[in-house]
Amino acid sequence: MDPWVLAATLAQDISAGHFDEMSAPAWRSFFGHLGVEGFRDLDRRSRQLQRQIRDNGVTYNVYADADGPQRPWSLDLFPLIISPQDWRYIELGVQQRVRLLDHVMADVYGPQRMLAEGLLPSALVQGHPGYLRPMHGITPVGGTHLPIAAFDMARDPAGEWWIVSQRTQAPSGLGYLLENRVAVSRQFPTAFRDMHVQRIAASYRALIDGLKRMSPAGESSRIVLLTPGPYNETYFEHAYLARYLGLTLVEGSDLTVRDQRLYIRTLKGLEPVHAVLKRLDDEFLDPLELRADSRLGVPGLLQVMRAGNVLVANAPGSAFLESSALLGFLPALSRRLLGEELALPSLDTWWCGERAAMDSALPQLGERVIKPTYPDVRTGMSSVLGHTLSQRELDEWAGRIVRQGEAHTVQAYLPLSQMPTWHAGLLAPRSVMLRVFAVCDGPGSWSVLPGGLARIATADLDIASMQSGGSSADVWVLTEGQIDTSTNLPTEIAPDVPAALSRSITSRAAENLFWLGRYTERTENTLRLARLALEGLNGEDQTSQPLLNWLSQLAVTHGLVLDEVPPAAQAPRVFERSLIASLADTVHATSVGYNLVALKSAAAAVRERLSQEHWNMILRAETDFFSQCANTSVDSDYSCVESLRVLDHLGGYLAAMTGAQTDRMARDDGWRLLSTGRHIERLSFLAAALASGFETGSIHDDSGYEAMVALFDSTISFHARFQLRRDVPALIDLLMMDRENPRSLGWVLQTLRGRLARLAGSEPGMLPAMARDLPDPQAWFLDRLCQRDEQGWHAGLIAELRRCVESARELSDLLGARYFSHSIEARQSLGA
Repeated sequence: MDPWVLAATLAQDISAGHFDEMSAPAWRSFFGHLGVEGFRDLDRRSRQLQRQIRDNGVTYNVYADADGPQRPWSLDLFPLIISPQDWRYIELGVQQRVRLLDHVMADVYGPQRMLAEGLLPSALVQGHPGYLRPMHGITPVGGTHLPIAAFDMARDPAGEWWIVSQRTQAPSGLGYLLENRVAVSRQFPTAFRDMHVQRIAASYRALIDGLKRMSPAGESSRIVLLTPGPYNETYFEHAYLARYLGLTLVEGSDLTVRDQRLYIRTLKGLEPVHAVLKRLDDEFLDPLELRADSRLGVPGLLQVMRAGNVLVANAPGSAFLESSALLGFLPALSRRLLGEELALPSLDTWWCGERAAMDSALPQLGERVIKPTYPDVRTGMSSVLGHTLSQRELDEWAGRIVRQGEAHTVQAYLPLSQMPTWHAGLLAPRSVMLRVFAVCDGPGSWSVLPGGLARIATADLDIASMQSGGSSADVWVLTEGQIDTSTNLPTEIAPDVPAALSRSITSRAAENLFWLGRYTERTENTLRLARLALEGLNGEDQTSQPLLNWLSQLAVTHGLVLDEVPPAAQAPRVFERSLIASLADTVHATSVGYNLVALKSAAAAVRERLSQEHWNMILRAETDFFSQCANTSVDSDYSCVESLRVLDHLGGYLAAMTGAQTDRMARDDGWRLLSTGRHIERLSFLAAALASGFETGSIHDDSGYEAMVALFDSTISFHARFQLRRDVPALIDLLMMDRENPRSLGWVLQTLRGRLARLAGSEPGMLPAMARDLPDPQAWFLDRLCQRDEQGWHAGLIAELRRCVESARELSDLLGARYFSHSIEARQSLGA
């Protein structure tokens, strides 16, 4: 069928009510902006969209995915379009709903009149695991319990919108919908502009401004975003939001309580925190008063709230509002608390803890949806569609409900309306649910973000759930009024500089940056050593015993081969096969693959501080390296040539990472620690390698001499200066004394001293104690370093090199104690 005929047919289907989310005029307008290629261009746009999602590293943890928890975020090509008339209806209804829920929270944790009057069953509130007794009597700072609320909505064939569920504890989606907006609007820029799609940036600004107005310190408040950490299924969103909103991303260990006030641990010491935007379930927030086994929260946080010294959004204890059973009680609550009828209806709901409701629901169970009243962990069940059950299964469910009525809720079944999607070159209808967000813009006031997160069901399911493998869509709200042209979208935020300069650096982030630097350098070092070893075992130098002895010693020391492997001089082919097999071994060896994984892990913990290009390079480097190593071991039977090719390919990525770390990050204390980590690793590795070269005698062999220069990555510089010389003074001059060679030990020590002085805020020309403890390259003299003892050994040189290695180890421990664990109190402020 011709694409335009297909579009016209689809538009007729929309008019007939088969696609309720879009009006036929909006659909015709949307496709009228496709350009001359029309439908023929949609496959290309779809590929571009998926490539952008992969390149941006947008992920979501899908528990139902047997291939692994992490997968790229699933985003459909077409947006869900909402007409101005529909949006006005949704907006007013959602504003009323969030006001009502906030009133319910205030009553439940205050006078509890609704419980006393029987408008709320106590089993639904105090019997819910999300009800937190320690919160009773606590009035949140600013007086608002729910600064953010999300509502899942669906539309029936008659065009009516219904609320299916609500999310109040830590609603997810605000970050993903931003990414959806940026990605989809890029694919249809003309349609996005000409169809008068309302922008969403102002809602985020209103949220932050509202939190500041309500927090104890007002406009000067420090707001942090609390995350469970990188292993959470929505961690991408946490990092994305932190960068977009200009907030410091923290974990529970970054925060501490002192004198009923909340502080953040930074390199400058403890700094006050006035508001927390939490992405953490309530029960984990405070191990002193909630879950004692929690390692994610902050001991004493609830006491800080009682004292009125911190705003937590949302206030803990709202999880009971998410129970589907509560929907059936909201109409009466609205009349009692607001004096209003609900503008947006909820699906008919029967809580089976009431006998009359259970008796009414049981006869029609096959036409309903059975849901757990309490969170899944309590009942072990999820939503079940009655029409998918056999008569025997329905009878079994009826028996369960009779035995445990309070644990079950029955809800009317609403077939989800559908929207057009583009899959495999075809238009296909898919069921869709809309999540809308209300954000607080001041005490007792909310605005509704003009958009949302559309969740699309898979072809074989009528449940729109990302955890079940569904996808998402951008939501375009059309407006007849003025378009808000706020420009604080993610694409206009410089990836590193503004975000890094506007936030303090937590001790945890600083430590991860430090180790990011160390593991980047360590990966480079092990890669260069592995390449040297493979070249030495297969080139003209494979008969050089001193070279092979030196390479064997270094390879064992740095985990490139196992201890029990015979040395290269004794069994070169066995040694080579072991070295190649260990390249991607992350369990038994600490070779290139192990360090690459550690590099990625450290980077993931500070993802919000890295540019998108930097993060993408890390992801591609890891993916390409392990896939190429797997192909090499299978197809090439431990081929040296193929392994060298894999190492060269990874070397290109590492060079790009070094460039990103050197030239794309602001020179703040976090970057100084990253740089310090790299130089500590370089000093330790190269000094130990040089000492080993003199101890094994490989330096006095031409092949060993050249290999040492290559390991220092100084071959070009050496030959340009010394041509064919092979004497010790030339080697020491370039690899130790040269202050212009970034691979020389003198340059590394000089740079380290400068970094440490800046970290300590020292006056010009002054050095902190930990810098003075490092070997001073100005005290080195070439003739002394080259002296031999009576046995002909360079004992003094080797001792100085070993001192460098030990100094690097001690410095790493001192930095950890001073800046990461704070077991040594700094005497001076940082960042001067």
